[in-house]
Amino acid sequence: MNEKELINALKKRFKHLKSKKITIKEDLIQQMILDSLELMEFMTYLEKKNFLKLRDYTKKQKNFKLSSILSHINKSKKLVSSLNYKKYKEKSTK
Repeated sequence: MNEKELINALKKRFKHLKSKKITIKEDLIQQMILDSLELMEFMTYLEKKNFLKLRDYTKKQKNFKLSSILSHINKSKKLVSSLNYKKYKEKSTK
Protein backbone atom coordinates (compact mmCIF):
# COMPACT_ATOMS: atom_id res chain seq x y z
CA MET A 1 0.00 0.00 0.00
CA ASN A 2 1.26 3.49 -0.72
CA GLU A 3 0.46 6.96 0.67
CA LYS A 4 -2.16 7.79 -1.91
CA GLU A 5 -4.02 4.50 -1.42
CA LEU A 6 -4.13 4.98 2.37
CA ILE A 7 -5.40 8.56 2.13
CA ASN A 8 -7.96 7.57 -0.52
CA ALA A 9 -9.19 4.70 1.68
CA LEU A 10 -9.60 7.18 4.54
CA LYS A 11 -11.51 9.67 2.37
CA LYS A 12 -13.66 6.94 0.85
CA ARG A 13 -14.59 5.64 4.29
CA PHE A 14 -15.42 9.11 5.69
CA LYS A 15 -17.24 11.35 3.24
CA HIS A 16 -16.72 14.49 5.37
CA LEU A 17 -12.98 14.27 4.59
CA LYS A 18 -13.49 14.22 0.81
CA SER A 19 -12.58 17.89 0.30
CA LYS A 20 -10.07 18.12 3.16
CA LYS A 21 -6.36 18.15 2.31
CA ILE A 22 -4.69 15.35 4.24
CA THR A 23 -0.98 14.57 4.19
CA ILE A 24 0.85 11.46 5.29
CA LYS A 25 2.52 13.27 8.22
CA GLU A 26 -0.74 14.12 9.98
CA ASP A 27 -1.88 12.53 13.22
CA LEU A 28 -5.52 11.50 12.91
CA ILE A 29 -6.35 12.19 16.57
CA GLN A 30 -4.17 15.17 17.54
CA GLN A 31 -5.18 17.17 14.49
CA MET A 32 -8.81 16.17 15.00
CA ILE A 33 -9.18 14.63 11.56
CA LEU A 34 -11.12 11.74 13.12
CA ASP A 35 -12.69 11.35 16.51
CA SER A 36 -11.88 8.25 18.54
CA LEU A 37 -14.87 6.25 17.32
CA GLU A 38 -14.13 7.04 13.68
CA LEU A 39 -10.48 6.15 14.21
CA MET A 40 -11.39 2.73 15.59
CA GLU A 41 -13.79 2.24 12.68
CA PHE A 42 -10.99 3.03 10.22
CA MET A 43 -8.47 0.79 11.97
CA THR A 44 -11.04 -2.03 12.07
CA TYR A 45 -11.64 -1.50 8.34
CA LEU A 46 -7.89 -1.88 7.69
CA GLU A 47 -7.82 -4.97 9.86
CA LYS A 48 -10.77 -6.56 8.02
CA LYS A 49 -8.99 -5.90 4.72
CA ASN A 50 -5.96 -7.75 6.18
CA PHE A 51 -3.66 -4.73 6.07
CA LEU A 52 -2.80 -4.77 9.76
CA LYS A 53 -3.63 -6.27 13.13
CA LEU A 54 -4.87 -3.58 15.48
CA ARG A 55 -3.48 -5.25 18.60
CA ASP A 56 0.02 -5.49 17.07
CA TYR A 57 -0.12 -1.88 15.92
CA THR A 58 -1.17 -0.49 19.29
CA LYS A 59 1.53 -2.49 21.09
CA LYS A 60 4.25 -0.97 18.91
CA GLN A 61 2.89 2.51 18.20
CA LYS A 62 1.56 5.16 20.55
CA ASN A 63 0.26 7.51 17.86
CA PHE A 64 -2.06 7.37 14.89
CA LYS A 65 -0.04 9.23 12.29
CA LEU A 66 -0.79 8.10 8.77
CA SER A 67 2.95 7.62 8.19
CA SER A 68 3.17 5.22 11.17
CA ILE A 69 0.12 3.29 10.02
CA LEU A 70 1.51 3.01 6.49
CA SER A 71 4.93 1.94 7.76
CA HIS A 72 3.34 -0.76 9.93
CA ILE A 73 1.23 -2.03 7.02
CA ASN A 74 4.22 -2.29 4.72
CA LYS A 75 6.41 -4.00 7.35
CA SER A 76 3.64 -6.52 8.05
CA LYS A 77 3.19 -7.20 4.36
CA LYS A 78 6.93 -7.86 3.90
CA LEU A 79 6.97 -10.19 6.89
CA VAL A 80 3.98 -12.16 5.62
CA SER A 81 5.38 -12.47 2.11
CA SER A 82 8.76 -13.66 3.44
CA LEU A 83 7.03 -16.24 5.67
CA ASN A 84 4.95 -17.44 2.72
CA TYR A 85 8.09 -17.71 0.62
CA LYS A 86 9.79 -19.82 3.31
CA LYS A 87 6.76 -22.14 3.45
CA TYR A 88 6.81 -22.42 -0.34
CA LYS A 89 10.54 -23.25 -0.32
CA GLU A 90 10.02 -25.93 2.34
CA LYS A 91 7.23 -27.57 0.32
CA SER A 92 9.21 -27.51 -2.93
CA THR A 93 12.29 -29.17 -1.38
CA LYS A 94 10.33 -32.10 0.05
